[in-house]
Amino acid sequence: MPEYAVVGKSVPRMDGRVKVTGQAMFAGDLVAPGMLHGKILRSPYAHARIVSIDASRARKLVGVRAIITGNDFPGIKFGFVPVTRDQLPFATDKVRHFGEAVAAIAASDEDTAEEALDLIRVEYQELPAVLTIQDALRDGAPLVHDDKPGNVAFTSRYHYGDVDAGFRDSDYVKELHLTTQRVSHGFLEPHCMFVTPGGDRVTLQGSKQSPYITWRHLCRAMDLPLSKVRMLNPYVGGAYSGKHDPFDVDFAAVKLALVTRRPVRVELTQDEVLASQRQRHAKDAWVKLGAKKDGTLLALDCKVYFEGGAYACCSPINLRAFGANILMPYRIPNVRYEGIRVYTNKPPCGAVRGQSTVISRYVLDSVLTDLATDLGIDQLEIRRKNGLRNGDETCSGIRFEEFGFPETLDRIERMLPWPEKRDTKAPWHGIGFAADAGGSGSRARGHWASAAVVKVTEDGGVNLIQGATDVGQGSDTVLAQICAEALGVRFEDVSVSEEDTDASVLEQGIYSSRTTVWAGNAVKVAAEDARRQLAQVAAGLLEASEQDIVFRLGSVYVASDPKRSITFSEVVRKAYYERGQPVYGRGTWGIDAGRSDWATAKDPPTPGRGSNCIVVEVAVDPETGKVRIVEAVTAHDAGQPINPALLAGQFEGGSLAHIGQSILEECLMDGNGRSVNPDFFDYKMPTALDAPHFRSEPVIVHNSQGPFGAKGGGELASCGIVAAVANAITDAIGVRITDLPITPQKILRAIQEKR
Repeated sequence: MPEYAVVGKSVPRMDGRVKVTGQAMFAGDLVAPGMLHGKILRSPYAHARIVSIDASRARKLVGVRAIITGNDFPGIKFGFVPVTRDQLPFATDKVRHFGEAVAAIAASDEDTAEEALDLIRVEYQELPAVLTIQDALRDGAPLVHDDKPGNVAFTSRYHYGDVDAGFRDSDYVKELHLTTQRVSHGFLEPHCMFVTPGGDRVTLQGSKQSPYITWRHLCRAMDLPLSKVRMLNPYVGGAYSGKHDPFDVDFAAVKLALVTRRPVRVELTQDEVLASQRQRHAKDAWVKLGAKKDGTLLALDCKVYFEGGAYACCSPINLRAFGANILMPYRIPNVRYEGIRVYTNKPPCGAVRGQSTVISRYVLDSVLTDLATDLGIDQLEIRRKNGLRNGDETCSGIRFEEFGFPETLDRIERMLPWPEKRDTKAPWHGIGFAADAGGSGSRARGHWASAAVVKVTEDGGVNLIQGATDVGQGSDTVLAQICAEALGVRFEDVSVSEEDTDASVLEQGIYSSRTTVWAGNAVKVAAEDARRQLAQVAAGLLEASEQDIVFRLGSVYVASDPKRSITFSEVVRKAYYERGQPVYGRGTWGIDAGRSDWATAKDPPTPGRGSNCIVVEVAVDPETGKVRIVEAVTAHDAGQPINPALLAGQFEGGSLAHIGQSILEECLMDGNGRSVNPDFFDYKMPTALDAPHFRSEPVIVHNSQGPFGAKGGGELASCGIVAAVANAITDAIGVRITDLPITPQKILRAIQEKR
């Protein structure tokens, strides 16, 4: 294993000091002279026709500068892919969910804007609503969209091998029906957009996870040239895949700024976020798993309905992610999958951390755990027996190279240790296993590349210009480490510029565990380009060949004679002052391979696949039904860790968030589709007091396609914990609860029914 100078070190986060001292500027902190405050009027109905909107009284209120409705936009729909473009910036003909935007106001202060909202009169004709999968799919059900018969937004299906024959050959078949709930992202910073008009352009500064995605889709829906819209990011207060798309807050701020020619800031309340913005799909899944009596898996059949609300959003990627990952990380020769995304009159669902992989892991590892229990096979052994190994190929044609799943199982066995832990657990304690495998991003659409520019300043400092947003996960720090290692400078000599569509470079977005590999590779290429330019200069100064020049931690020397050296800054000054040669390194990176097949859910090519195994111990109080997560242990193959502390933090933070889906969180709505818990008092998320003892260890299997051997790891390390918690509770109480979240009431009922 190479000895790196910067990579592999747990250096402190670049943004740590400014955040803990309160110096970091978020979108809600931004102000400008003459700034107006925007507010959005939302529908009180889940489904209704808009008969008329009368804003005359509101316009007369002192301080009101502009009022807009859906008819002030061009009428161009937006969405993830052309086939699912079904949403307008604001509702026009009818509203399709509670809280949908129908009008917006810009006023001199927030109080005036709030008062003006109350003066707008909207006449609605209430329509029958469909709020569940069953209601939406029944014959004659009201249609959420008139052009979407049956309320089906999208389907994805595949069939590999001979599933029926696989079940006939099985000695034992296990079936489960599992349901999961809607959850919110839980980020602390609500959606906010600050827009400044200037000349014939507008500048957007918002809380966005993937500015490039927002930029493209917003410009399309508003019929604005990309060249007339500049988008840059301040600090972002968490996202968890909830801040990719353009939202009503973004459209409102841009349109109000264009109308008033004044700066406008629109910031949502947390109530608005929890009641009307994106959530994770609720799912209704039937799964069937067949095996020989020795535990060898033969066949898997899964059908799942996605309840996703009024607009399709990124449903193709959700259905594909579920189907592509339902069989991983196991060898199953015969697999059939069908995913159906259903429209309802609820807020739209989109991407949430881990996408649908979190639930596909829950579905498969739940039925696998029960099958192993029924056959009397150890939980670790059934995963070892059926786990994919390096060089294996799935029935869908995915080949696993440089893959370390068996090693993660071996590491877990040593970390527990197992089976001693199994045989000595206390009463009402349970231990649950789950496993996962995933890629490092993929080419799902055309613009699926990353780019970077490394500018070396005259005094030897380094400015890294790239487009990957740090939303709290520490990507700026990781990319700076990659840059420093490849260029041969100290970590503290590298600064990272904020994302800016004028000044930075192409970056598709932050999701799918792609940033370290894709953006990291682009940064590495750019840094190596800058180093080659400086090596030409250093070779002349040190009277050596360019190939013999070494750059390390700000020192430049001859490999065969390290005493012949010069400082990095001296080389840079020579380039600038004597040669007139500014140093800009340029790099792009992507995989030139096939794209995602949304309809069949076949997993696209990805640069390196990682794996993990997670084990959770829980304690259940049989008198109250309350669950305490005692410990969570994971061994994960994320290739070479660039920053081990940040990687461990990804596991701990993501795992704690997903524990919420296991036992606490649920977006609840009444029979009219209105949110009944739109605040953090009633929407129960885990806090530090609920955090278990976390232990994680990396299993380093080098990835030849990743920078310095790295793989993606952010989502991978935590996607299995919902399954592991559910399996641990099943082990503790001796019965499977099949609907999430697993609340104390459900546990007490299950214990009583068992007795």
